Amino acid sequence: MSRYNPWRQLRHAFPHIALTTNQGLPEGRAGSQTSDRIYLHRRLGQCGRRCTLTHELVHKERGTICTPDQYTREEAIVDEIAARRLITVDQLVDALLWTSSLAGAEAADELWCNDHMLHVRLCTLTAAEHADITDEIRRRQPW
Repeated sequence: MSRYNPWRQLRHAFPHIALTTNQGLPEGRAGSQTSDRIYLHRRLGQCGRRCTLTHELVHKERGTICTPDQYTREEAIVDEIAARRLITVDQLVDALLWTSSLAGAEAADELWCNDHMLHVRLCTLTAAEHADITDEIRRRQPW
């Protein structure tokens, strides 16, 4: 299975949207968007760009404009959708096996994502996904 490619998604689903990485964003903001542009903070690394672009694309797809009272909930929904695109269950199993079941920076690096997206993916696993991951790790562990 190939990894999700947000640049391909941008090109195919939103060809009218320009991507800008040289525009400075306020401190603490990794990305932002307008109707015709997505901004990525220029200091993001490869994983950060991939995660932030995916997050912003989900916002575009949902077409939501948040009022302040909806912001936290909408961000959580968008983060979960983005994390699910970036990290499949099979990829998560592989990363956890590689890192001896430690879900930290090394696992995030293996998954080509940042710590935040890995954390979101782990926190939003369904009961069935959790059981599948546990079973698969037990089956594949060499010890």
